[in-house]
Amino acid sequence: MSDSSRSTLAPRSLSWVGALLRPGALALGILLFPIAAVAGQEPPDSLGVRPGRIAPDSMAADSLALQSQPDSVSADTIFYNLPGFEGEVPDGWETGVWSWDHEGIMVAGASTLAELVAEIPGLIVLAAGDYGTPSAISAFGSGGGGLRVFRDGFEVLPLGGGVVDLARIGLAGIRRVRLERGMGELRLELWSREYDDGRPYSLVEAGTGDLDTNIFRGTFADPTSLGGSVAVGLERVDTRGPGGAEKGNRTGSWLRYQAHKGDDAGIALDFRRMGTESEVSDYASPVIRTDWALRGRMRLADGLVGEAYLGKSSHEVEDERDAYELEGGSRSQQGLRLGYSRTGLWARGEYRRYGGDDVPANRLDLSGGVSRPGFGGVSADMARGSWTDLSTSSTRVRAWTEPLLGVLSLFASREAGTYGAGTTALLEATPPAPDSTTDEGGEPAEPAEEVASVPLFGITDRTATRFGATLSWRGASLSGAALSVESDSLIPLGIEPDRGSPFLAGAKRAGWEFWGSVPTPMQGLRLQGSLQQWDEPGPYLPERIYRGALVFHRVYLDSENFEFWWTIGVRGNSPMTVHILGEEDDDGLRPLETVPFYQNWYGRIQVRIVTVQIFIGWDNFIRRRNLQNFPGRVLPITRTWYGLRWTMWN
Repeated sequence: MSDSSRSTLAPRSLSWVGALLRPGALALGILLFPIAAVAGQEPPDSLGVRPGRIAPDSMAADSLALQSQPDSVSADTIFYNLPGFEGEVPDGWETGVWSWDHEGIMVAGASTLAELVAEIPGLIVLAAGDYGTPSAISAFGSGGGGLRVFRDGFEVLPLGGGVVDLARIGLAGIRRVRLERGMGELRLELWSREYDDGRPYSLVEAGTGDLDTNIFRGTFADPTSLGGSVAVGLERVDTRGPGGAEKGNRTGSWLRYQAHKGDDAGIALDFRRMGTESEVSDYASPVIRTDWALRGRMRLADGLVGEAYLGKSSHEVEDERDAYELEGGSRSQQGLRLGYSRTGLWARGEYRRYGGDDVPANRLDLSGGVSRPGFGGVSADMARGSWTDLSTSSTRVRAWTEPLLGVLSLFASREAGTYGAGTTALLEATPPAPDSTTDEGGEPAEPAEEVASVPLFGITDRTATRFGATLSWRGASLSGAALSVESDSLIPLGIEPDRGSPFLAGAKRAGWEFWGSVPTPMQGLRLQGSLQQWDEPGPYLPERIYRGALVFHRVYLDSENFEFWWTIGVRGNSPMTVHILGEEDDDGLRPLETVPFYQNWYGRIQVRIVTVQIFIGWDNFIRRRNLQNFPGRVLPITRTWYGLRWTMWN
């Protein structure tokens, strides 16, 4: 290793921590003292594996249970949480649902939300550069209108695009993340920390690494403060970017106050702020997103919970260049939610009203399902939204079985309907450009017919099916599914790299996907992988998407106070077109831009000693060059980072 390479591994000054929270610098210093200091705490009675939880793929772990036990709390300490909405489609490859609890989030080692979900089979992460630049996700070729994001039930609305910019959603204070990989629409939900006992809780995470990368994330929660409960979170990630020439950072904060009437009712006020800065001249910088929400929730009867809420999201651009002088604005929302659940049965209804540009006027969502151990389950969702002059409606039905004879399980889903995307570019009603695909004779497709068939104003009609089976035997699972997706238009994401791109004529795609998890003779070691293959590629839809990993996890000692994880994996895809038109070719067509083959080999190691974790990670350790998700936006050749996490109860 050269001297210059070594220099990038040295921690930079953490002066920015003081800008976040001055006491945080002291906390980070404490982390550098011997781990023996941890022994002075009263750790939970058990830090062992939580029964009944299986980690999906390589993202989440089923242990690291740092919850304290009730007997470690004074009998006089009384704490409350808001009543929860129970009942949902269970996690699994068959249902297309993946989730991470608090322990799983920490084990994943993700610094951003996009990094956390990157290992989902068939999911494409679209990063426009290093930290501080826009990012989004796509599955099954979805674009604008194909992603909804929620935090504690409050919708995180897109501000200036067709989907939410995930670079402006933080992980500080998050206890759970859930992704529903729908073929018509992705649904990403986040829940803030709740309380397991009456003691104040703190989590401090700090790390550094290549490219002057510095990471800080801190959470503090007090369940018995100011007549209710208080929680605060801070986070910061910064880097000097590829080649040291594209500095960027993300700085976020979160504050919540809750007042409770026992466990049956309460109100919660949340405030969140996330700012991004980048020296990439193509993007506005700095940009600040602010969200606040006021929620009131009540248990109306046994199994019945109701909620009313209101809030506002705003988008502030401090860039003074002419291209960004009209950026910014705000969106508001108010809503009512009602949920009912019994053992194996759930139903939920929600009505929302929105205010502001590029959002629907209102939306109604209904969902429900039933699940029976030993048999399986079925669920159904319906949504209807009203835009200025148009409306959207969609349905989804899913069914799955438990393993028949303990070996074979079946599953199927169908989604159909219209989805709206309110990007400014779409609402200009510019005639759509034809897709640059060719007909069966190899000649360019006639654009006139395609243009006439495509709706305007950001509404796309999409139909999709998925059905397959899973074979389970002796701890191994192998699964396959047939896929079909048809849409009448292809809508850009609407984030900065493809903002202003026209939407294209639709297409029909057919494909297959496979998933497997197989134990090895070595205790605690598994081989996991997935493959998604399509008959032909499309925008945001490579012909082949794959994941693979060797995952090791064990808990040691009778006290279970020593835990070890390591992962070596790869994620990649074939060349991918993106929703950006290139230069006109010899035939007078403007083909879509294409990014090259993508392959990222990565490694993760984590060790837990009582309540302290030591972690180290590598991205693209084989140093493959020219990794990019958008044309010309090259990602770092490689990055190594390392640090500590310390969980404390006061």
